[in-house]
Amino acid sequence: MPWGLNMPKKKIGDCFLTLLLFVLSGCASLSEEECLTGDWEGIGYRDGLQGELQGVLSEHQKSCSEYQISLNLDEYLQGRKQGLKAYCLPNNGFRVGLRGVEYSYVCPKALEKSFLIEYQRGRTIYLQEQKVNALKAEIESVKQQLKKLTKKIKTTERNLLKEGVSRHERKALLESLREQEREVPLLSSELDQLEAGLISEEFILRRLR
Repeated sequence: MPWGLNMPKKKIGDCFLTLLLFVLSGCASLSEEECLTGDWEGIGYRDGLQGELQGVLSEHQKSCSEYQISLNLDEYLQGRKQGLKAYCLPNNGFRVGLRGVEYSYVCPKALEKSFLIEYQRGRTIYLQEQKVNALKAEIESVKQQLKKLTKKIKTTERNLLKEGVSRHERKALLESLREQEREVPLLSSELDQLEAGLISEEFILRRLR
């Protein structure tokens, strides 16, 4: 019997409300404890350190308004300013770029130029890694196709050698075999090109690193 079929409507409503509150609490940018503690400078520092846009502030205000708590804007902005100083260091820019994270242009002008230089260096490596990984995946796919094709060819050859195969069946099997054998050099050629491309792209990646 499906769940809830004989459950009283009030109980079903209570369960739904509990689930809804759970989902909504999971979407809140700050927990009730964080709002009550009121470490606005620490929260601002954390957001700055993560390179969050200042727009996250409105999400914090919305979260805490549910508990009738207002955040301290001055403390938050002071903390965020300090957090951004750490986030906007060149070595962190490289790490952010290397992870493939999009930069939201949150750094102060005085720090942004050196941050962006390293960010772009890291991102260039990240994009090259993606290219190499994509080629590896394509190579593996073609290898699997060749493997399956080889099995099909062997199966067709075995079927041709079976006793009792009619002339019509033999003709169909031979046509199928020829078609399968024509695919082998095409896939092999594609594999050779992909592997040559991979060697080239891996060389570029090594130089970038």
